[in-house]
Formats: sequence, C-alpha cells, structure tokens
Amino acid sequence: MTVEQRMLGRLHEEALIENEERDWWVTGRIRCDDCGTMVRTQTLETLPPHRCTERQRARRERDAADRATEE
Repeated sequence: MTVEQRMLGRLHEEALIENEERDWWVTGRIRCDDCGTMVRTQTLETLPPHRCTERQRARRERDAADRATEE
C-alpha cells in the first residue's frame, strides 16, 4: 500500500467518524459498533443497555445456521 493510499484511507476513516458524530448531534442516536443497533444516548462515552450481547449471540447463531444449510 502506498503512502498516498494510506493517507486517503485514514482521511476516509476520520470523515466517517465525523459523520457519525454529526448525526448523533442531530438525532441523538449513534450506531453501536458491536451489534450495529442505532441507540439513543445522551453522551458518546457510554451507551445505554440495548441487549447488545444477546443481539451478537443471535447473529452468530444465525450465521452458523446459514453456514450449516449451505454445506
């Protein structure tokens, strides 16, 4: 990967983060990085309980079931 590609990649990542923060300022919601759920929150430091662990477990189980049916 060239220096230019790394710089562009880093700038793209920073822009995505800024967009998420801007959206949070407007809507009060931000996407949980772990489960993908949009969560309403007052701060960006912590997210309220939103059954994240259960959602991740269910996603893993669905993915495993899908792989089992493909075989």
